[in-house]
Amino acid sequence: MIITFLLGREENLPSIISDKMKKRYFTIMLFIYFIALNSCKEREGIRINLNQAKTDIYYSDFVDSVSYLTLYTHDTCIISGIKHIYQDGRYIILNDWSGNGVCIFYDNKFVRNIANYGRGPQEFIDITSFCLDKKRKHICIYDDHGGKILRFQYDGSFVCEHTAVDLMRDFACIDGQFICILDAYLDELRSGVWTADSNGRFLKTLRPKNPDNGFEAIYPKYFNMQPNGISYYDRYDNRLYFITPDSAYLKYTFNLDMALPKRVKKDRDRTDLQGFFMLATCYDLANYLLLYYGSTERFYQVLFHKTDSTYQVTDKLTNDLLPKNIIEVSEHYLDEHTLAVELGATEDDYNLHLQLLHIK
Repeated sequence: MIITFLLGREENLPSIISDKMKKRYFTIMLFIYFIALNSCKEREGIRINLNQAKTDIYYSDFVDSVSYLTLYTHDTCIISGIKHIYQDGRYIILNDWSGNGVCIFYDNKFVRNIANYGRGPQEFIDITSFCLDKKRKHICIYDDHGGKILRFQYDGSFVCEHTAVDLMRDFACIDGQFICILDAYLDELRSGVWTADSNGRFLKTLRPKNPDNGFEAIYPKYFNMQPNGISYYDRYDNRLYFITPDSAYLKYTFNLDMALPKRVKKDRDRTDLQGFFMLATCYDLANYLLLYYGSTERFYQVLFHKTDSTYQVTDKLTNDLLPKNIIEVSEHYLDEHTLAVELGATEDDYNLHLQLLHIK
């Protein structure tokens, strides 16, 4: 019916039009039809039904091979639970949940940690987030309580600090510029996603703020680092973007069953999700998306296959690649081909053990 409407009937075309022109006409109309069809699909999105039959999903379903890495720490800096981790060449730089600040490893050996807690110059009250400026080889620490961004070299020596003009929940540094994220709408504050210069001064809006997004559930992972940009999942609209300092490119739109309705998103003082689901974590891998959706009651994991847009839902994602008698503490994104799993250690082992999952 739609095709008939767009193309009409051949006998209705003027007789003076040649066969060659008719073929060109039909080609153009078909092209317009498929553009319209794709546009409708983009608006509708890919349906993710969390109520569908659950299946066990194993790491071996999407992991090609496994290797192991030990980061040799020190008894004065015992890491218990990785919060963020980045790699740049022979450096691995991370922070943990136990107040050790930012820990620097070179060739897998502990160099030092940056734990300048305080309210004075070169100090931070808290580490809201940190990122690497790979262009300058700087560690950038953002402290929302102190309202500033501090820079340190990869060896841990202090470089400079400056006032953070805007409140952020997370940030990344791409080619010397910051991509800043505050996804919930807060009165009188910049929100959405925007670009700032190397001193944190606003440059350009990439994803505009939305006054309907008042409710905020603060989950620890907002984006995945990728070459020349970040992969960012908008938790309110369930859209996945590739974002550079210049633009935001839409990769996927998901129609999530049990997603937050507008009335919930607008209620800033809401204390629970009332059975609705919101994205907690997204791992944007080369051939897969690993999505974690959470409510007040439960979490579900979704393994999305990029090649054919099919997916599986589980409430039991199992690491069947673990060595015997070893437990998994947490998993972390390193790059689109690699996840790093933090492994449990014995009581007298101060080192940090990682299982590297090389994705199919």
